[in-house]
Amino acid sequence: MFFIPNTPFSYLSSFFFIISLPFSLSFYLPDSNPLLSFNNQVREGHLYTDNHRRGMYLQMTSDGSVTGSDAQTPYSVLQLKSVKPGHIVIKGLSSSLFLCVDSRGHLRGQSQYTESDCTFKELLLADGYTRFLSSHYGFPVSLASKHTTDRNSVPFTRFLPIRNTLTGESVTERPTNTEITFNMDSGDLLGMGLNSMVSPQFSVDK
Repeated sequence: MFFIPNTPFSYLSSFFFIISLPFSLSFYLPDSNPLLSFNNQVREGHLYTDNHRRGMYLQMTSDGSVTGSDAQTPYSVLQLKSVKPGHIVIKGLSSSLFLCVDSRGHLRGQSQYTESDCTFKELLLADGYTRFLSSHYGFPVSLASKHTTDRNSVPFTRFLPIRNTLTGESVTERPTNTEITFNMDSGDLLGMGLNSMVSPQFSVDK
């Protein structure tokens, strides 16, 4: 006995065949959890900030301290991952800690990601710098001292993402206590050349 194609019975057979497929093959929803597959679509580099007196890089050490360094160090190599349009998660490459902020605006590194403390809005400024604001609390990422009295000093709240120039071996090493001081009279403040500086939407060359 033969059945003519496109008959109701033929459609019914096709339906049962699809239903019988393994559920994992029929439906797949990618997980957007920033803890999973953090290496996918990640921008890697340093966050440089400055005012008219000093420039430094944001770094996050293994004890969770967030400070500024006058030179690029393994602890200033950061990974920026977009978790939704305009919102990112920042993770230290050497420390393996997430950059987070508490309800008082204090920055810290922590091993466990929490959406309210460790997610930031990424705001591109007209001068090419970027501001990062806590998505939950609204505080800016800043390296300015909470006790500064210099009102003429621009706070360190805007950052210029710069491509990582450290070698693979130096990234795995721990930074020394010796810090390099910028030559403020130099036309190339960073000592890196203009080709090393990229826009805040830079991509990683793997």
